[in-house]
Amino acid sequence: MKQSMRSLILCLTLLFFASVGMAAELKKVVFGYSTIGAMAAGAWMAKEIGAYEKYGIDTELIYISSGPTVVQALLGGDVTGGIAATNAVIAAVLRGAPLVSVISTANRPYHRFWVRPEITRIEDLKGKVLGVTRFGSVTDNLTRMVLRKYGLESTVNVRQMGGSAEVGAAFQNKQIAGAVTSSLRVDASVQPRLLMKLEDLGFQYSMDVVAYSRDDMKRSPQVVEAMVRAYTEGVAAIHHQKATAYKAIAKYARLRDEKKIEEIYQDSILYLEKTPRVEPEAINSILDFMGKKGVPVETFADNTLVDKMTRDGFIDKLYRKP
Repeated sequence: MKQSMRSLILCLTLLFFASVGMAAELKKVVFGYSTIGAMAAGAWMAKEIGAYEKYGIDTELIYISSGPTVVQALLGGDVTGGIAATNAVIAAVLRGAPLVSVISTANRPYHRFWVRPEITRIEDLKGKVLGVTRFGSVTDNLTRMVLRKYGLESTVNVRQMGGSAEVGAAFQNKQIAGAVTSSLRVDASVQPRLLMKLEDLGFQYSMDVVAYSRDDMKRSPQVVEAMVRAYTEGVAAIHHQKATAYKAIAKYARLRDEKKIEEIYQDSILYLEKTPRVEPEAINSILDFMGKKGVPVETFADNTLVDKMTRDGFIDKLYRKP
């Protein structure tokens, strides 16, 4: 009996130190995200289900108020990777920044144009102020694309607010007449009018990308691949684990309102790419707006890891019914 007890204790001790050793081997990384909406839900869900740890990385998720600020954090080495507005990453690369996009969260513009109730036509915006998070952000880029389409660029003032919460506060306080965003974070007493869904304008658009420095791609390719696989698994889990997805959205978006949580959940299901390639057509709409038509997508993106997951059947397995 004593011998058996000693053997049991020895086995438990070895298992304990083995688990400690495995935990110690996890690579610690900091990952930034610039949105508190559906475009970050895949990263949130990957954290919630333990996907990062599954692939050998201990990931700290931090909110950074806009795409251009995420780009600065990537260049400064403050984050290992990050979700940032695609147009902000492209603009930085065109200026010589050594960044590369390995995932596109969505390849169509899922944002909406919200305005004050008295505004019924886009022409009513003449002389008004619109809010964006920051100049160069996805909200800024899409706002200016819409204004250009309707010939209103010189008649509407665009003002940067700082972040999504600040845009909502400015709308609630009647400092702005409208904003292009996924949803306005305003009190229930405020009733914004949905002027248009941008996806109805009929063009593809890469909303956000997961970007890394090219140096990190060379130094730690296994870490980047682990992040890509964990993110992709997180998106798939949103489809299969609704209760867990609700929990992740409530936590990271800091929401208690179940209606708003459901809105983000439904947008995640509808818009997040199951195969998150950076598609040329979705990039070209941004390049056209910048006057940089014809620049190869490889200048900004590397689809190697997503294509590898596709060839290996990794993504198909995630969505295969048990």
